[in-house]
Amino acid sequence: MGGTEFLVIILIAIFLWGPDKLPKALANLRRFISKARNMASNAAADLSREIGTDIKPEDLNPKTFVRKHILTEDDQEMLTNPLKSTMRDLQDGTKPLKDGLTDATRDIETTRRSVNRGAITRGTNGSANGNGAANGSTADDAGEAAPAERTRGRAASFDDVT
Repeated sequence: MGGTEFLVIILIAIFLWGPDKLPKALANLRRFISKARNMASNAAADLSREIGTDIKPEDLNPKTFVRKHILTEDDQEMLTNPLKSTMRDLQDGTKPLKDGLTDATRDIETTRRSVNRGAITRGTNGSANGNGAANGSTADDAGEAAPAERTRGRAASFDDVT
């Protein structure tokens, strides 16, 4: 909660209860929160005493509770071993596919770099004429290169589009 949200809550509280009743309302809220915390800690202590183990509030999640307090380590191993072996089999079976995809990605990236490098060197080594048209291309009636030829070897600009 940020400072502005806290300020808005305080202003709303002042409008609802007024400045004279607000301290009493805040004291009542503090007492309520204190009682709720005490009730929760007492319930956890009672549950710990009944079960015979130390229980923390995060252990009250049913999955965590069963895993931590009901199942033994042997039971947990018995339940998780088939899943672990299946996961290992899947990883072993998909490793060649993953390696193939990694190689293909590397090849594509290498090809992309070489194409970009070729476009850069073609644009700087003088193989294109002054107006951006490729050698041997024809110009249209207005004396300019065709739109596809104008942008060859460089990015299109706003003037090329208009």
